[in-house]
Amino acid sequence: MSTIKEAIEDLFNNPQLSAEEAINRHFGPDFRQRTNGSWDNRPTFFARIIHLRETVKQATITVLDELVDGERYAERHIVDLVRHDGERIRQEVYVFAQRDPAGRFARIEETTLILDNQQETP
Repeated sequence: MSTIKEAIEDLFNNPQLSAEEAINRHFGPDFRQRTNGSWDNRPTFFARIIHLRETVKQATITVLDELVDGERYAERHIVDLVRHDGERIRQEVYVFAQRDPAGRFARIEETTLILDNQQETP
């Protein structure tokens, strides 16, 4: 069963995995995601991950709450992204999801709250 933390680690911090391998590991073939009210299908999500992998140097996730009930999954975390240009973005993310029978995410609905956005000094 995939968790958000495992997915983010593989997507952004595991260069041994291609984006496609990481997505296939954690997201089902019919995956859909709604972020702050906007829906993305799997191809759109894949394109966004490719772009983020090019711009994000490191992603750190701190899980604050996590609940699993069968295929239903809820989680709240802080994600701290450091981009290659030194910009740092911290967000609190609220997630409600459903996993497929293989344990991969079939649907994620999330809302994000920007905590701070700053430029790191080299």
